[in-house]
Amino acid sequence: MVTVKARGHDIIFTVVVFIFLVILLSLPDSRYLTRENTEFEARCLVLETDDTYVFQRGIFKQGEQRVKVRLTTGEDKGRVLDSVNLLQGAIELEWFYTKGEKALIGYSKSGGAIVSSRLLDPVRIDNLMVLFGLFFVTVIAVTGWVGVKSVLSFVFTLVILWKLLIPGLLDNRMDPVLLSVLMTGLLSFVIIFLVAGFTKKGVIAFLGVISGCLISWMVLLVFSKHLHINGTTSGFSTTLRFSGFESLDLLSLFHASVIISASGAVMDIAMDISASLCEIKEKKPDITRLGLIKSGLTIGRAVIGTMTTTLLLAYTGTSLTLLMLMTAKGIHISRLLNMNHIASELLMTVSGTFGLTLVAPITSLIAGWILIKKHQG
Repeated sequence: MVTVKARGHDIIFTVVVFIFLVILLSLPDSRYLTRENTEFEARCLVLETDDTYVFQRGIFKQGEQRVKVRLTTGEDKGRVLDSVNLLQGAIELEWFYTKGEKALIGYSKSGGAIVSSRLLDPVRIDNLMVLFGLFFVTVIAVTGWVGVKSVLSFVFTLVILWKLLIPGLLDNRMDPVLLSVLMTGLLSFVIIFLVAGFTKKGVIAFLGVISGCLISWMVLLVFSKHLHINGTTSGFSTTLRFSGFESLDLLSLFHASVIISASGAVMDIAMDISASLCEIKEKKPDITRLGLIKSGLTIGRAVIGTMTTTLLLAYTGTSLTLLMLMTAKGIHISRLLNMNHIASELLMTVSGTFGLTLVAPITSLIAGWILIKKHQG
């Protein structure tokens, strides 16, 4: 049963996290998000399209789509512009517009006059907000107060990533791995203690997460050198470096990305083991330390049995089309595994899985020492 004192601590911590979140949101955006006072973005409505200068090559559209739009937001709201939609065949980055669609437009001004404009993307944020809203409502409806804290931790994580981690990595004033470890530790602390409260269950899970993440990082650090990994396989890494950030260490950023991506799954297992062992201890107060640890190992085996392939499937999904392309070209599996991109993905998978595999026994040991008093062991 949750005591009144524990409930009070839980509410206080939730309020503190919410206040910290509000403070972060009130801080000015990173300097990387600022624009020159001649560059603007706004929403617009597509009024007409002219596809005369668009030509098709296979599945790709290339050329210039002429588009007449009306601005619907910003200081120039209501103005009608003749804009362009540049099509270069990069269908993953472009969109072909039709009349009546809502879009984002970027434009430049000189002396109050709009001198150039270009359509950027269709408006997706509205439907994303609806999706998030439905998700939040569902979580709260199913889990109640825990759902409120889960939603808070979700938003807190987004803000930490956008306000602190990404700008910090771009500033390059701190080692990317160290910064990622600190941010992951902060997020793990907030998420775990928001969900579990300041209880032994939360302490056990938090120590388990830190242990699992450090193990993943050590495996990554050792084998990335022997596998000759250079960190260039992450999406847009080379483009980022040649966009004014030549000093960035891509290998360190690769390490940081693995730490961040593996931490979520490690957190899941650590909390599963911690919650299970706390429940066992509550239902069977006379259980010995060794018996509790054995129970944790038994639970861990079942969890790990499926989780060992979780990261493999996740990382495979991001490289699915590459694997299909290499297979279609008749590249042998041994050559495929030796490729920089595939070797990097496998290193990410295995190092993360090391953490997943060992976090269960480590969390069980921690639980045994914390939950069972010395005279019971």
